[in-house]
Amino acid sequence: MNKYGILGWPLERSYSPIIHTFLLKHASIEGKYELIRMNEINNKNIDQINKSYSGYNITIPYKEKILEVCEEAHLDVHVKKIGSVNTVKNKDGVTSFYNTDYLGFLNFLEIINFNPEGRKIMILGSGGSSKSINYALNLVKGEATIISRTNKEETISYQDLNERANEVEVIINTTPIGMPPYENETLDINVENFNNLELVMNIGYGPNNNFLTLFNDNIQKFDGLGMLICQAIESFNIWTSSELTVTSIYDEVFKELEKQHD
Repeated sequence: MNKYGILGWPLERSYSPIIHTFLLKHASIEGKYELIRMNEINNKNIDQINKSYSGYNITIPYKEKILEVCEEAHLDVHVKKIGSVNTVKNKDGVTSFYNTDYLGFLNFLEIINFNPEGRKIMILGSGGSSKSINYALNLVKGEATIISRTNKEETISYQDLNERANEVEVIINTTPIGMPPYENETLDINVENFNNLELVMNIGYGPNNNFLTLFNDNIQKFDGLGMLICQAIESFNIWTSSELTVTSIYDEVFKELEKQHD
């Protein structure tokens, strides 16, 4: 039996096991998908994981840190450009690293029929998911700017964001703010000043996520569940050499998640 999983910490909530268990059953592949909780990673424990799992996803806080224990020769071309990993495949003693976040994001934009070309887009946060989404938007000519609390290179501050509020058409939150255990924390944005905002997306998901509630209901609002499904399908195809398409199975996966969380 093939073993798959998701590596992260603390992994208090993840819908990935539900999604991948459904995909395995749908494709008639014998296997299981587990939570791999680790409060730190290093060469030794990553080597053990690679020996134990046919493939696994990577989530907060290791999407960038995993690169410190990766061999350059095994990095997918998109990983090299983005600087973030969310999918690992182990086959015949070879470990390969991929990024399906960027493609999952683009596929989800197609599902909601939103064209980002030429739109003024602000990405909140500067971690691995932010890098993936920024990369994706550059591919389709979205005009993205990254907002950071830490004054990283090629980012602007939240004060700068508030000063440009009237220009902003799309906000994408890639920070954990609004999700447990950060549901009581806030970002330094003056929501009422974003008069031309059309769409808000939060890559977090789950019933306790309150970021989207800050914005008016006349704005399109999406949590990260759709992107999660889309990137999961791409990861599954990499691991199993399947050819599932988002358009063919997205609705089925979404219904499965609704059924298990009614």
